[in-house]
Amino acid sequence: MSTDQPITPRSDAAGAFDKKYARSDGSRIVASLTAGLDTLSKLALDRVATDPEGQFGVDSMLMPAAIAKGHVSGYRELEMYQSVESEATVRARGYVATDDHWYLQWVARLRLSEMYDEAAVVARLAMYRAKPPDGRRMMLETALERALPQATHVPLVLFRLYPLAIEIVTAVAFGDSATAGAARKQQLAVLPSLADCHDCHGRLLDNGEECRQCGNPLWKFDWLTAD
Repeated sequence: MSTDQPITPRSDAAGAFDKKYARSDGSRIVASLTAGLDTLSKLALDRVATDPEGQFGVDSMLMPAAIAKGHVSGYRELEMYQSVESEATVRARGYVATDDHWYLQWVARLRLSEMYDEAAVVARLAMYRAKPPDGRRMMLETALERALPQATHVPLVLFRLYPLAIEIVTAVAFGDSATAGAARKQQLAVLPSLADCHDCHGRLLDNGEECRQCGNPLWKFDWLTAD
């Protein structure tokens, strides 16, 4: 690496990935995965925290500091879940070897930065990884409702679409368009109205893109509740 290119957490992650798996596309994978997961975590927090606050209001007994703390806890929970779901896709599709947990540790560190080393986070990641897909989803729902009382208003279909969205992001980052397309078909089978958007028509977007009309890749409330 030339001396005029600063070392960043992303470049460190790319270098570690290339070294571990004897590859040369770590920078592209890190950039794509980061863009996709950044978008999903932002949208997911909107759907479970900000959107319900706007539609149903906020408990007047809650102090602003408590609301902010709930958002931080919710964000951390979403990032842990995304890390485990991404690793599950990598493991299922055989993109890289995952039997030594290295990929999970790598993507979790990429997503959680210094929080990754906290004992509670390490234990939580292990708990998520030990559960089947439905168990992980229920664990996420429970944790979000505990951190964010307004999350009880979230349409449950969101939690069926969300893991598939993480699968899509991971597949796109690894250049697997077939798996990404199949996951989008599963989402459309869950909620066919997602294809009715006049802007994106429910098509797959590149990692980091977002449809301002419907919220694709993680849809707005009026789309989640459409018949």
